[in-house]
Amino acid sequence: MLRNLLAATALLVSASGAIAHHTTLGFYDPEVIVEIEGVLKSLSMRNPHVEFVVTVTDPDGEAVDWQVQTSALSVLRAKGIEPDFMEVGERIRVAGPGSRRGLPELNARNVLLEDGTEVMTLVTAAPYFTAERSDLLEPVFSASVEAEARRTAEGIFRVWSTVMGDPASFPLFKGNYPLTEAAEQARAAWEPDSEELLACWSKGMPHLMITPVPIEFERMGDDIRLRFEEDDTERVIHMSAGDSPPEGYSMLGYSTGRWEGNTLVVETANIDAPRFDDRGVPQSRDISLVERFTLSEDESRLDYRVTITDPANFTEPFDLTRYWMWRPGIPLGAWNCGEPQEVAASTP
Repeated sequence: MLRNLLAATALLVSASGAIAHHTTLGFYDPEVIVEIEGVLKSLSMRNPHVEFVVTVTDPDGEAVDWQVQTSALSVLRAKGIEPDFMEVGERIRVAGPGSRRGLPELNARNVLLEDGTEVMTLVTAAPYFTAERSDLLEPVFSASVEAEARRTAEGIFRVWSTVMGDPASFPLFKGNYPLTEAAEQARAAWEPDSEELLACWSKGMPHLMITPVPIEFERMGDDIRLRFEEDDTERVIHMSAGDSPPEGYSMLGYSTGRWEGNTLVVETANIDAPRFDDRGVPQSRDISLVERFTLSEDESRLDYRVTITDPANFTEPFDLTRYWMWRPGIPLGAWNCGEPQEVAASTP
């Protein structure tokens, strides 16, 4: 039954090569795009992945419930897509990478609503059902919220947003690292765990910096606090020259900072995180990072460069880059991972 349905709907396409902030590549095949059409049975709007069920009538006339996942609720909001963009009982079409496990499941890139509106639910998605994008919306905030954001912004100290759809802004991790032979073997042997990678879990450094949702720099006395909407995480950047790192290790490590003109330079060590990225690349406790956050002259853009050194896993140091933009009025929200904002009941 499933085999017949896949044969009728699967199309071969090129892989995007992008790495998601919570990986799905171990469970969905980006080279096989599956298209389904059916009735939206249920909808759960939450982080780290929005989930919904579509009831599809297969070629044998039987009803099949397809399990569909897509971006985080926070990512949809950053794209201007509100939680009520579709409703239970609505007939929709969905396209995206199909299951590697032979199950009726897919990772939605595109959703065509009953009124003909196409919504690109993944950051890097392009139009699939229509000729033009129809989800290029902007989150709407009150004039007072924007005015307060402009009043309180000071240099780097403000909320910064990812530019969705621009590969220079997201993703940060693109692969092709200078791996040692041992690291390459570990990466090849890695098997994704759906209980971990598709659910709530915390990232270590530098993996945390892939985040597609807002970040915020705040003053914390003489130090700096870097807050993330994703996972409700906070990093402390110690700015006092006399500070010394503790003896222990942590997922985020210990960060010290200094100013070089309009650039905040942050050095981080004492990191103990299991993986470098969400493709199974390992990292060791010997990893060290040098990050540079450079503010543009008009203070509207924040460029980021991180230099990674880990002799156990990389044959040489290398850089990763990305940037954020200031969009006044967009706040840093709560992640509340696993807590549905709105769960629609199943149709009778």
